[in-house]
Amino acid sequence: MHTFNRLLIDVYANAQHCSLAEFNEYGLRELKKVVTFDSCVLVDLAITPERKLAFQTLHLHATPIERLQDRIQSIGQETLKKNGGLSSMDLTLVKAFEQRGQSIVADLAASSNDPQILSYCRKYETAHSLAFVSSTSFGRSVPALGLWRASKKNAYSRQHAHDATLFLPHLLQAREINCRFKPGTSAEPVRQALVLSTLKGQLYFIDDDTVQLLQSEWKSWTPPFLPPALMDALGSTGARQFVGKRITVQAEVRDRMLSLSITSHSRQHARLTPTELRVASLAAQGMQYKEIAKQTGAAPATIRNHLHAVYRKLGVANKTALALALSAH
Repeated sequence: MHTFNRLLIDVYANAQHCSLAEFNEYGLRELKKVVTFDSCVLVDLAITPERKLAFQTLHLHATPIERLQDRIQSIGQETLKKNGGLSSMDLTLVKAFEQRGQSIVADLAASSNDPQILSYCRKYETAHSLAFVSSTSFGRSVPALGLWRASKKNAYSRQHAHDATLFLPHLLQAREINCRFKPGTSAEPVRQALVLSTLKGQLYFIDDDTVQLLQSEWKSWTPPFLPPALMDALGSTGARQFVGKRITVQAEVRDRMLSLSITSHSRQHARLTPTELRVASLAAQGMQYKEIAKQTGAAPATIRNHLHAVYRKLGVANKTALALALSAH
């Protein structure tokens, strides 16, 4: 018990200091001290207005991203029933929804006779699973985990399920604390958002407000991958910038991660002062500092300062992006 309590203290402590991506990996390493697994997935599940189950964010451990794509083809669409239960061919996940907050273990070969599902399990060397769906929702999403073992002889026991049930609520609560420590958290309405993903666009974390920002540009888009059009645009421009009708996205590569700063045009546009708006409009027409200064009666240095403030508020880096941002209104 002393070791377990020490483990919990460490998890909550690290939640306040790790980056988002680091905490996911750290938390799973600590989970392995409680119950071992060969591979796993940590997801935030969201329910669409049509009551379909969607992955809002995901973190894969020791398993390829193709596993998720193949799962969608093998399992098909999953929907939430009015009573809170899940309609799915994944019977282990169905039970986990029925008993939220409890770990459900399964011998996959014995729990399904569907050829497509069995083929999927063989492809990804999955013999046994442990599924957990949190009894607590964070925002409009529900955290869940799936742990997998490859060996048929290495089944999960009731004790494994018991231990996981004790530890996982703490791990997910600590993860929520970690998310709240991310840069840019504010009680004000969202004007800018920070998103972290792999270089291939697999999201580490994205909150509900940021999902809405991206959906303002791509209405049919849903996580856990960044919109293909956004990834194409970022890859085709040396500045790693996207300027759309409603948002501007500036990207940086940091420690093999893609860090995206997303700015809402409408919200930032409203924050421009009348002077900044006039200077921005003239600059977007191609005027230089001295020309704008002559027309407005201000010093060139003042014009330069106004434009720096405009660029920062609109999240743009040049006059071309500025013109596109202003033209969206």
